[in-house]
Amino acid sequence: MADIICAIDVGTTKICALIAEVVDEHAVRVLGVGRVPSEGLAKGVVVNVAAATAAIGQAVEAAEQAAKVPIGRAYVGIAGSHVQAHPTKGVVPVNRTRVVTVEDVERAKEAARAIALPHNREAIHLVTRSFAVDEQEDLVDPVGMHGYRLTVDAHVISGATGAVRNLRRCVEAHGIEVEELVLQPLASAEAVLTPAERDMGVVLADIGGGTTDLAILMKGSLCHTVVLDVGGNHLTHDLAVGLNAPLTSAEQVKVRYGNVLADRTPADQEISMEVFGDVPQRPVLRQVVNTILAARAEEMVELILREVKRSGYDGLVPAGLVLTGGSAQMAGLRDLARTMSRWPVRVGLPTNLAGLPDHLKTPDNATGVGLLLWGLRAYWGPASSNSRRPENPLLERIVDWLRNLLPG
Repeated sequence: MADIICAIDVGTTKICALIAEVVDEHAVRVLGVGRVPSEGLAKGVVVNVAAATAAIGQAVEAAEQAAKVPIGRAYVGIAGSHVQAHPTKGVVPVNRTRVVTVEDVERAKEAARAIALPHNREAIHLVTRSFAVDEQEDLVDPVGMHGYRLTVDAHVISGATGAVRNLRRCVEAHGIEVEELVLQPLASAEAVLTPAERDMGVVLADIGGGTTDLAILMKGSLCHTVVLDVGGNHLTHDLAVGLNAPLTSAEQVKVRYGNVLADRTPADQEISMEVFGDVPQRPVLRQVVNTILAARAEEMVELILREVKRSGYDGLVPAGLVLTGGSAQMAGLRDLARTMSRWPVRVGLPTNLAGLPDHLKTPDNATGVGLLLWGLRAYWGPASSNSRRPENPLLERIVDWLRNLLPG
């Protein structure tokens, strides 16, 4: 069986399942994509297990039919305001040879993971920032260095136990093993940021439907992350309330005619819009639409800037702000963010993974592509020096059972 990597992006507005075949260390061949509207989620969190399970199943089934390959395990994105990052350190003595090995690094990571969390929180995964061997600090890869003590500086990403387990349950209901839960802004960062941006200091804002996932990276590693409870759906809701229109109509108008820079709209230009009441359609000034959008967009950018300032990294991000996610495509948003922040601002496209079809190279696919890239790097990481595990969990259990029958 070919070596397969699978990803499931569970978002507030869409669920996307991706199946890809490994080509080499930097490329995959996408075999199947399943994309369906999200159900049973609010602000990135499962609120209806049955509905979310059904929607994930639809996306998985569509991807499997296109790829003609079943999904046995997958990397799954997780977000929501319940997610937190906890700074931690792990310190271990170097082995008797006094030369740092891969095993020493893993022991240091395990020590860092041993952080006390409240009973209602669950560790999701560990993100390493840097290593130190004795007095030598800010090391990216300490393997092969001589020393007596190895220290890892890291973040433990945790989530509310209920939210984490509900998401796992929705995925596992389809016989899919969760290979790893990955914080969505970290996945998006893998897909859209350049090495220079990650090294110099950059703010990534992944603006989805229900939330904005914020990550600050410096010297190639995560420094700060938070999830803001505001996203593209808030723009749609404001339009619907302000114009007395159904949400579906407000979303169509936002996508087709919206621009968060209202002064760029002709003052007398009208559009026809479905509204509530006895008149199904009525004319609306496009400038009115964009004035409503502008007010919410300014608030979103202000929240991002306020969080960066609160983190203490304001003034330390020369690479500026990278916007990604579906709502990053909103007309005028990049220019508005550039004006308000006075930073370099660009819209991030998922181009860090070779072999992607053009229809996946859009901001709303940043998380899904980032999950594939996360899986690809894990595939070629230190653990992959051993033979790959079978893609089918049942086959894996059979192999383990047969291995146990052999004499030691």
